[in-house]
Amino acid sequence: MCPLTISFLESYTCTCKKQYNTYRLEVNVVGDRVILHSDINSCYASIELLHHPELRGKPVAVGGDPEARHGIVLTADYVAKKHGVKTGMALWQARQVCPDITFVPPRMDLYLRFSKMAHEIYSEYTDLQEPYGIDESWLDVTASASIKGDGYKIANEISNRMKSELGITVSVGVSFNKIFAKLGSDYKKPDAITTMYKDEFQTKAWNLPASDLLYVGRSTDSKLRKMGIHTIGDIARADEKWLNSYLGKMGSILWAFANGYDTSPVRKENTSAPVKSIGNSTTTPRDLENDEDVKIVLYVLAESVAARLRENGFRCRTVEISIRDNE
Repeated sequence: MCPLTISFLESYTCTCKKQYNTYRLEVNVVGDRVILHSDINSCYASIELLHHPELRGKPVAVGGDPEARHGIVLTADYVAKKHGVKTGMALWQARQVCPDITFVPPRMDLYLRFSKMAHEIYSEYTDLQEPYGIDESWLDVTASASIKGDGYKIANEISNRMKSELGITVSVGVSFNKIFAKLGSDYKKPDAITTMYKDEFQTKAWNLPASDLLYVGRSTDSKLRKMGIHTIGDIARADEKWLNSYLGKMGSILWAFANGYDTSPVRKENTSAPVKSIGNSTTTPRDLENDEDVKIVLYVLAESVAARLRENGFRCRTVEISIRDNE
């Protein structure tokens, strides 16, 4: 017999020689992946507090023009959040709910530098890392699990290194697919690790609001509510064809996500299809009411797109801005 060790999804080929005869063995094995989703807690605010230690313990928000008090909150620290400050609030609204708040202007170049350092830490565990914005990333650590330990142990090690080496905290979800890994990182914050394995996702995920599921925005959530669907479990237990009749192909996608059938891969670091265009988008938590609101959102999106242009050595010829209203 030829010794063969199989630990995760791959195709193995083994050729053995015995008494001048050659035997060929091919084994295809499907096992659970180990997927992490790492989310830097209150990313912009946390990084600013490293550079403004005198503000620690005080309510702080990043966004807009602090002197003119225009624009919106991009992120707030947890002290400000406890007072009711939320992402997307106008600065004057944040001041109303938290009179002692300190506003700090955004510094995207600084946040991008920290994001790059975070990815350098991730790279010591896997080259399968897929960013989801500046502060979030999926990591496929399946191949590392046999060396570094199980998903929870790797997540804990990454969490400790982020604190000791960068001075910031992360919340990490550990699961067998990307959707539940992200739900895990959102499940408890800050500085937490949450598992969502196959034998526990129904208990942990199905009671969460439907809006917590990836790709369920305000419009889709409103449609689901009209259908009597309020939780992720309601989506999972619903008839797939019935969901499709109301939501189109998105009905099948959400039904599969809720039932744990997501098999989408975590793309390999620094690899992608040929780039023809670079873009970024966001859905604001509330309607933008004035030019200053629009300006700060465009600034953040433009800096993210510009950073990726620089990374690829590109120049752009056409700038396209797409806007969707609440209809």
